[in-house]
Amino acid sequence: MKIGMMSFAHMHANSYARALLKQPDVELVGIFDDDIKRGQAVAKQYETVHYSEQSAFLHQPMDAVIICSENIRHKEMVINAAKAKKHILCEKPIATTVSDAKEMIRECEENEVILQIAFPVRYRDPIIQLKELVERGELGDIIAIRTTNRGQNPGGWFVDEALAGGGAVLDHTVHMIDIMRWYLGKEVTEVKAHTFIFSRY
Repeated sequence: MKIGMMSFAHMHANSYARALLKQPDVELVGIFDDDIKRGQAVAKQYETVHYSEQSAFLHQPMDAVIICSENIRHKEMVINAAKAKKHILCEKPIATTVSDAKEMIRECEENEVILQIAFPVRYRDPIIQLKELVERGELGDIIAIRTTNRGQNPGGWFVDEALAGGGAVLDHTVHMIDIMRWYLGKEVTEVKAHTFIFSRY
């Protein structure tokens, strides 16, 4: 399988690249990154080719791409990859707005390519074991779920609203919502939130 990577803005990009190189039947055919210095550095590190233009990168023969850009650029890269007939694994969140997400899904369906969003928590052993307990009915009916994501804020563009689109809620809560949907086999129908302010006085 021939895989290309689009952007190394997200810290998980290196994890994907290292995992790909461990697979005997996978070839990392190239990296697109319009941050030229970063792109050239990671291409050298992973012994592949750097492309500074998306069109040249997507013209290469490959089966799929992994997108690790800033959140705001997911839509652009997914749509371009779909039009180039590449299957896609995109870092979460899928997009920064619902309308963008729907457009991305529609574009992938029309171009008959697979669009997957990176939700690795589903594949952790304790999460799988709990899912099995739920399905066997050993825990009774679920009436509430309280979750915590132990992720840390990496700073950089993750705290830039224009690039991240929503901060920790968008970047970390999506994992918890995904697990809730998976355990319950249902979609979210209503969202409520409570806020409070600490005062020193």
